[in-house]
This record gives sequence, structure tokens and C-alpha cells, in this order.
Amino acid sequence: MPAIPAQPLTDEAFAAFLQQELPELRAFVRRLCPAPADADDVVQETMAKVWRLRAGFDATRNGRAWLQQAAFRCFCDHRRRRAGAPPAIDVADVPAAPVACSHELADELQLRLQRVSELERALLLGFHRDGRSLRELAEQHGLPVNTVKSQLHRARLRLQGRN
Repeated sequence: MPAIPAQPLTDEAFAAFLQQELPELRAFVRRLCPAPADADDVVQETMAKVWRLRAGFDATRNGRAWLQQAAFRCFCDHRRRRAGAPPAIDVADVPAAPVACSHELADELQLRLQRVSELERALLLGFHRDGRSLRELAEQHGLPVNTVKSQLHRARLRLQGRN
């Protein structure tokens, strides 16, 4: 005898089910996540995911197991994303950079601009100070656009002291 498909829950009934299961879901996820903030993120992600998938929810089966399975999958996704992310930096551990006076910055810029050729200086100033496009600079100096790009790149490296 074929199984009779269950009638989908209304949005209100599904929301009530989620509200009822939320404390148990939080406890389950907190056992998985070492950090409370991560647990809160996983719970929120789980709730959003199951809400999107509510049409596939079968009220005749074990709803708590379905919800915990979704939470576990969200936890695995969260952990995988975290593994690829760079470690968090505590702002208190970062030393404050000294604030330079605008006169010092202008002097430093003038010194560094002397390190680049006249063409590179003209391209840098035309592009960054005057807001000219690569095409305009190429036409002005009789160069191909790709040459202007490479000259700007080299000039930026020299300004940074890397070349």
C-alpha cells in the first residue's frame, strides 16, 4: 500500500514548531560549537535554511531529527568556511601607527616621486592627481594603453620602495 503524502504545514504551524524546538536546537548546536558567537551564527543559519526548505518538511516523521540534521550540516558548512578564513586579529594587539603630519607626508611624497622617471611621474600624477583615464594618458604620451598600465605599475612599486 503506497504511503499517503503528508499535507504541508502552514507557515504559522511551521513557525510554531520552530519556536517550540528552538531551545533544544540551541543546546544541540552549543555542544558542537566551541564559541557561543559561532553557535548563534549556526542556529540563525539553520533557522533560515529550514524556513526556505519548509515545503519538504514531513510532520509525520521526527521533526527534531530533521532539524538537528539541518543544524549539523550548517555547522559543517560554518566550520569549513572558518577553516579557510584568516585568523581574527584582536585590535588591542595591533600597535597604533604613528600619525604623520600632512607636511611630512607631502615631503615624503616629493622625495619618492624623485625616484621615478619623468614619464612615470607624469603618468602617476596624471592618473591619480588629475583623474585622467589610461586612454587619455596613452594618447597624450603616444604610448599603447598596456604600456601605460605597466609603467604605472612599476612607478607604484618604486614609490613603495619595492623596486
